[in-house]
Amino acid sequence: MQIVTHGYNSHFFPCYIELSINRALFLLSHLLILFNVGCNSTSDYETMLSRETAREDTIRTLFFNYELGMPRQAFYDSSRALNLRGLVTNGPNNRYVQYKLPDKFPHKATMLYYPDFGEDQVTQMRIRFSYDAWAPWNRHLWADSLIFEVRKLMEKWYGEGFLIQDVNIPMVGPSHEFVKIEANRQITIQRDSDREVLVKITDLRSLLSREDE
Repeated sequence: MQIVTHGYNSHFFPCYIELSINRALFLLSHLLILFNVGCNSTSDYETMLSRETAREDTIRTLFFNYELGMPRQAFYDSSRALNLRGLVTNGPNNRYVQYKLPDKFPHKATMLYYPDFGEDQVTQMRIRFSYDAWAPWNRHLWADSLIFEVRKLMEKWYGEGFLIQDVNIPMVGPSHEFVKIEANRQITIQRDSDREVLVKITDLRSLLSREDE
């Protein structure tokens, strides 16, 4: 942008400086608010993490008949049984299990999932949600609005109590995520791309035990 330095109004220039200073103070105050919210969210998360991981009980429930800690073969057998019932199919490139959601969200959507294994047991389930009619020009179907619908669904499945945290996601940039921990089970919800929302359900104790080895 070209800045014209000749012929400026001498009465306008001080006002311009005052407006610039006021705008800078306005932006600074909002940055401080965001910083404080981020700090409080981190503190809340650490409090929740410490409280929940100190519990003696173990929560393994995922969805359908899947569980954290289930053997690899049991996951395959369960998926095959769901497929025979017509509930799930193979996802893209056979990399995921696919489950259709025709009426869970305001628009038809698809859920893709597949676990991470440690010592041939499920340690984490990765779930991807997206609207079927997503397109770059369908702005109302982007993940930044879908994420709130996914949070509502997760609250129906696992109960309320999700915290919100500011995060910086690779290939996405500054964003936010929702987190909930119950005993060993941590659930995170975040925007993974313009199209997809990623949910990770993790067995924290299995991760901690592997880090200690």
